[in-house]
Amino acid sequence: MSSSKPAVKRRVGDEHRQFQEKWETQYFFLEHRGIPTCLICTEKLAVHKEYNVKRHYSTKHAEECAKYQGDKRAKRIASLKACLLKQQDFFKKATKENIAAVEASYMVSEMIAKAGKPFTEGEFVKKCILQAASIICPEKKSQFSNMSLSANTVAERISDLSSDIYQQLCEKAKCFDAYSVALDESTDITDTAQLTIYLRGVDSNFEVTEELLTVIPMHGRTTANEISRHLCDAIENAGLPWKRFVGITTDGAPSMTGRKNGLVALVVQRKLEEEGVEEAIALHCIIHQQALCSKCLRCDNVMSVVVNCVNQIRSRGLKHRRFRAFLEEMESEYEDVLYFTEVRWLSRGNVLKRFFELREEVKAFMEKDGKAVPELSDHKWLMDLAFLVDITHELNILNTKLHSSALPMTT
Repeated sequence: MSSSKPAVKRRVGDEHRQFQEKWETQYFFLEHRGIPTCLICTEKLAVHKEYNVKRHYSTKHAEECAKYQGDKRAKRIASLKACLLKQQDFFKKATKENIAAVEASYMVSEMIAKAGKPFTEGEFVKKCILQAASIICPEKKSQFSNMSLSANTVAERISDLSSDIYQQLCEKAKCFDAYSVALDESTDITDTAQLTIYLRGVDSNFEVTEELLTVIPMHGRTTANEISRHLCDAIENAGLPWKRFVGITTDGAPSMTGRKNGLVALVVQRKLEEEGVEEAIALHCIIHQQALCSKCLRCDNVMSVVVNCVNQIRSRGLKHRRFRAFLEEMESEYEDVLYFTEVRWLSRGNVLKRFFELREEVKAFMEKDGKAVPELSDHKWLMDLAFLVDITHELNILNTKLHSSALPMTT
């Protein structure tokens, strides 16, 4: 009884066929990117097989190429090779130009986002670039015209950049041995509450990562429960495990730090439910603390006079223009006084310093306007003003240093 073995199907890939140099002269074929390519019609063959190459040449080009013999044939092959490579270089160049145009579009979009400009600025920037290119390098103007900077494109580019940064942060977060968050809730110009969440984490190599995790618009109420829900969602969406959560920093508002229903208490309770561990450090932002301490130095007898003088000068357009003209006539170092804004931490120090340096000009202008300010002639009041200028100047220096050197966790 005989047993027959099943026939093994032959695979072309197992034969390790290679392109032979003689095919170039005999059949006008060239190996281009590992594929046999006809120099005459640029048709490509799937297999390095002489039978296929010869059949293609015989059926399509044999009669046409029979007249090329010897040196004439070699020159013809060299000419076709140069033409094919030139064509490939053209497509490579076009591809590189397209890639460069897209890269430039992303770069400009990033700059627009960082500058806080509207998305429509992209079209204006493109017009400027094209005008400059038509003067400096008119032969390359077409390359710049390929750059897309419409409002929709800029918005998409910025969204792509934001998503990429977020994905990178999520990848880094997987390696965190411990992390903490900082929150700040404020209202934008459209009266919409914006919850800002910063993330700080450290890995096993003690490499610290600090980045803005997300900004969440809160259209409803801004209670501790709502803020806690948004924070928990942000942490879980980023793939951060609760067992590595070690701290939270807030601005010290009651909704944040309440013992029972505050955000900190709710987050600690969530951590306890998830991991059975209650340990979590709650901190009050150091810059908020510094700002609160600075408010103890009100010196109302000084600030009330300064603010009143500034408001009298700047509240009416005519008087304001006259004051600026007066400063110009006096050849003053400054062109104007500054408004005082309570919500801006550096405002008090800047306003007082400018007012102190313009005290003589302000005094002369108010007297000329028939509304003399007796405090500006009182040496004791001027001493209080000078003291307040010095102390607020030092507080501003401290505040600026905290902003520049402090971690995002404390901003």
